[in-house]
Amino acid sequence: MAEYGGIKPYDGFEQQANSRQQRWSPLAWSVKYGLVVVLVAVILAIPIIVFRSDGNLDSDEPLASQQYKNLVFYLFAWLEITWLSGCVMDMFILGFPFLFRTVARFVNPAHQRYWRTFRALRMPVTLLGVIVGAFIGFDTLIYNNDLLAVNFDIDPNEWRWDSTIDDILQQCTFWVAFYLAEKIAILYISIHYHYRSDQGRITHSKEIHSALVTLYEASIYLHPVNSSQFVSEDAMIHGKTSSRNSSISMSSEKDANKFLKKIGIIGDKASSFFGKSKSNPSSHWLNTSSSYTVVERAISNPTSAAALAKRIWMSLVVRGKEALTAEDVAEVLGPYRRDEAIECFKVLDENESGDLRLEEMVWTVIEVGRIRQSIYQGMTDINHCINTVDWIGILILAAVMVFFISVLYVPTIKEIQNTVSIIAVGLSFALGRTVHKFIAGCIFVFFEHPFDVGDRVEIYNITAVVQVSTIVTRQSILYTVFRRIDNGCDLQISNERLALKRIENITRSGVNREQRTICVDFKTSFVDLMFLRTELEAFLKENARDYLPALGLSIVNLHELNKLELKVSVTHKSNWSEERLRATRSNKFMCALVAAVRKIPLGKPGGLKQGDEARPIYHVNIDSEEGKEAVNAAKKKAAESRIDFVKPTPEGGEVTDGEAEKCSKLKPISNSTVECKERRSESRK
Repeated sequence: MAEYGGIKPYDGFEQQANSRQQRWSPLAWSVKYGLVVVLVAVILAIPIIVFRSDGNLDSDEPLASQQYKNLVFYLFAWLEITWLSGCVMDMFILGFPFLFRTVARFVNPAHQRYWRTFRALRMPVTLLGVIVGAFIGFDTLIYNNDLLAVNFDIDPNEWRWDSTIDDILQQCTFWVAFYLAEKIAILYISIHYHYRSDQGRITHSKEIHSALVTLYEASIYLHPVNSSQFVSEDAMIHGKTSSRNSSISMSSEKDANKFLKKIGIIGDKASSFFGKSKSNPSSHWLNTSSSYTVVERAISNPTSAAALAKRIWMSLVVRGKEALTAEDVAEVLGPYRRDEAIECFKVLDENESGDLRLEEMVWTVIEVGRIRQSIYQGMTDINHCINTVDWIGILILAAVMVFFISVLYVPTIKEIQNTVSIIAVGLSFALGRTVHKFIAGCIFVFFEHPFDVGDRVEIYNITAVVQVSTIVTRQSILYTVFRRIDNGCDLQISNERLALKRIENITRSGVNREQRTICVDFKTSFVDLMFLRTELEAFLKENARDYLPALGLSIVNLHELNKLELKVSVTHKSNWSEERLRATRSNKFMCALVAAVRKIPLGKPGGLKQGDEARPIYHVNIDSEEGKEAVNAAKKKAAESRIDFVKPTPEGGEVTDGEAEKCSKLKPISNSTVECKERRSESRK
């Protein structure tokens, strides 16, 4: 079989060996787990078997020795019960996720994806089983056992070691129960937060990444790595630089290889060893030459991401064309992978234009790299926040447990209990502000959750109309760091203050709509407004890659009958999270709006044209004929500058076919030659 995309096809023996290894791996782990459980249980059972006949009162052995052996028997019985209860709870929590997945498959398949989350509760549940089993076993076998000498002739005022251990186990039982509840709460917060914040972005990022891997494999299948067509692109994709820098990096690599040889480790061999010994041949882990690794490394840097996009686009597009289509991708992947090719192209064609140009491909790949970096940074910050809350909760539980145990068994603390209580109340007032900020930050970050790292947000005061455009760069429990778009400065605001502000998340808003307001002369006709709509709709049709064909044009105010206020709105095909793309599209629309206003033209508010009756006049000593000629010349000049001006014909009033066709194109005004002739005759009058 031929290799495709640098990936060696599977061998049948390797597939059988890997499947056999995957099948026997859980069984081997189960055998080792069972051996450990049985071995420890047998070791603890040896003293129990040896001292099991201690209850024989007819023995000539001294009573003290019999009581000692009896105590050893029950102590090891207690340890055996503790060990077995912990093992039972551990096996229960190990098997419960699979039981939950099986039941959820028939009851509610939507909840089936949560089966892995129960693995995070293994330690607290096992610890709860150990402590509860130890407490019940100790209370039954030792503390309340009448067969033991330690329970005869008990003095209420005398210190007893078994009573102390029983009380400590009781306190630990409550502490472990609260510890389990705390872990469940942290697990719920983690799942709820990550599912709400990153699920959509992670899914979209994985889809684009998978499409890039497929197309890159097709690209290197057509043009292998370091081929003459893509030498510079492959150098940037694989992290190589210029000749001078490459020579320096090669010398550094040789020095590193010498050092690794000295200690008996070579990088490629080590990675190959780990990859072949524990991984499936189709896996990309520890395989530095796999397509997945190459794409993952390339999109992490904008330069290499642009080179990757250029290599994929230029190797798949048909020569002579300026855009890549789904048919081109399907032709390269073959007829058996046509559906996969269409799906890959659909993922990359975010504008849904049907074809993909080179600059669009480059922008898409760079943007997916930026999104993945934002996801990683956001997950790191939030995991840090969750771990902080987790540790603080554990410390509070531990402090409460130590305090109660100390109050029960340390006489000095009993004497100063009132003083400690007063100090605790005073500290609560002193630290109340800090505690309030911490709780407000937890609620803001985990439950309100207005943004993620990498989102573009607009921050307002509650009653203000002026906003600050920022990008979220870092998030913590107590504060959030933003990067301002206007001047690039870092802005840090406490989460307590952010909870009191109005926040508009641009990144989560999907496509955004841009609105512009213009004021024109009150005497502007509706025909001119229809001309404005026609011009802007033609602009949107020509730029269908950047805007949706949904133009909004309306009169919103009359302003005391001295001007008309118009609102013009267009919808971008993407949101405004990328400032450079937003500014480019906004400037393009503004230029089109200015050009349309000048072409019609539309008059400014209060600006009367020359020759208008309402315009202030000035006195000049001319006769009536010259005055009429000046007024007619001004009107003629103004009429010639209009978009619907039709040049007069030499034959009195007839409209030629070319003029009729030109006039019929003005659909918002009329579609017939007769109406055009009527407007022409009126203009002549």
